[in-house]
Amino acid sequence: MNVVLVGACTAALAGPAVLTLARRASSLSYAPGPWDVAAATAVAGLTATLVLARQPAELAMLLPVVVLGGAAAVVDAREGRLPDALTGPLLLGSLVAVLAAGRSLVGVAASVAILLVLKMTAAAAVGWGDVKLLPSLVAVLTVQGAVLTGIVLMALLVALSALLIRLSPGRRSAVVPYGPALVVGTLVAAVGL
Repeated sequence: MNVVLVGACTAALAGPAVLTLARRASSLSYAPGPWDVAAATAVAGLTATLVLARQPAELAMLLPVVVLGGAAAVVDAREGRLPDALTGPLLLGSLVAVLAAGRSLVGVAASVAILLVLKMTAAAAVGWGDVKLLPSLVAVLTVQGAVLTGIVLMALLVALSALLIRLSPGRRSAVVPYGPALVVGTLVAAVGL
């Protein structure tokens, strides 16, 4: 199997799928531009190529994170929300993958409990969309054996996002979309970078 060819084919299919799902799940008008297409296609292709080169059997588990998680991240970056239409199927698929891999759901349950406590005690710190997205990502990281790495990467990327938003002229919003940082941190940890 030619890893680069399969990665390119995955990119050609998954990149447009991410943007199509993001456009359909958006509540605002959204017409992806060339940079959107290039970014979504590059992330899908790079992830597929890295996974195929190291652990080909894991592509089936990570592809939903690339497509559904990627689309959710796009919507979150644009609108500050993570749509149920994307986070719901991702959660279901991730839980099935954890069970199929014979792994425990304890880590997923713990992440839900922690997020619910955080939401109840500091409601502004995390949104309900993040509460619905993170268990899917923890499930994937559990199967990959990269939970700690993933959580550290997610935290660093959220902090970097907050800093960049704070420093952006004209966009000093208090709302930091966590979705992109959570999805990218998961993918980077899962492919072992």
